[in-house]
Amino acid sequence: MKRYLFSFYMILLSLLALGIDSDEYALLLEKAEQTPAIVFDKEDFSWDKYPAEIEKQFFDGVKAQGELNKVPSSESIPLLFDFVENGKNIDKKVVVYLEQYGYYTNYFFERIYKQIRNQNGISCGYSGLGNLAFPWLTKKHRGKDFNEYEIQYFWWVYDRKHIQNIWQNWYQCWQEENAKPEPRKYVQKRLISDVLCLGFYLFPYLAENLINDKSLEDIVDELRSYSCFSIRGDFLTWWEENSERYSFPEAKGWEHALEILNRGKLMVSKSAMENMPVWHELAEAYYSGNINRYWYYFLSDKNEITEEDITEAICKSIEDK
Repeated sequence: MKRYLFSFYMILLSLLALGIDSDEYALLLEKAEQTPAIVFDKEDFSWDKYPAEIEKQFFDGVKAQGELNKVPSSESIPLLFDFVENGKNIDKKVVVYLEQYGYYTNYFFERIYKQIRNQNGISCGYSGLGNLAFPWLTKKHRGKDFNEYEIQYFWWVYDRKHIQNIWQNWYQCWQEENAKPEPRKYVQKRLISDVLCLGFYLFPYLAENLINDKSLEDIVDELRSYSCFSIRGDFLTWWEENSERYSFPEAKGWEHALEILNRGKLMVSKSAMENMPVWHELAEAYYSGNINRYWYYFLSDKNEITEEDITEAICKSIEDK
């Protein structure tokens, strides 16, 4: 009997793996957002000291987040951005217990963006200035700056179509530095840090070039430390086995984004909605001109490079010409 139950269980898992039910996925998001923030690091900790429902909400939330993280990015990311586009539940609120503050109300869309941040690969940081993925932003447009939440939809629907250009501009710098008789260690370290911000979007280009350029193993070594990717063994072998988990539809493009913007239900901040047309103009002008404004080209030729030298180069690279 156990054997038949096990077989049924495995078939069920296989069926679930074929696709995601959006309602079930949304329920997992809600449960994850309801996870209470509990301080466990205390000698007298006991669930009995909390309201009766808190323990269940905590373990339900942890389980839900675990289930969310199991869904391949190739399935979860398009679905999450569908939520962003259709504006469903844009006003929905989720009540969560925070030990030091009591019950607190969050918007449901906050969990959507948290999950996007967890699984979207790209790390946008606090500011776009000097970011490898957004070389079109300069000091002149500092007022059109963004944080990692505000830029995610724009990247997904439009800006990632430039990923090959972004990679190639970076890779030229990497090759130039590694061709030096004595490559500068700090420069290499910063180049690696920059390209890792592209997350899994760089994987196809890394795999393509790794075959003939073993210097890129330094990038792979850093990627191994990211538990979310679970890269084991030879990268090329791993990529062959896992590439489908990071296979995405092409970017829908600016016309599609503009249509959604005009509809007015897009689940992004007001400032992002206002700034997107400007971001698009800046990006189009930048890439159509085949400009490379990466900080590496503003770096001194001296042999010893410090963090201050790179900071100075970045400042020069975002000046308006």
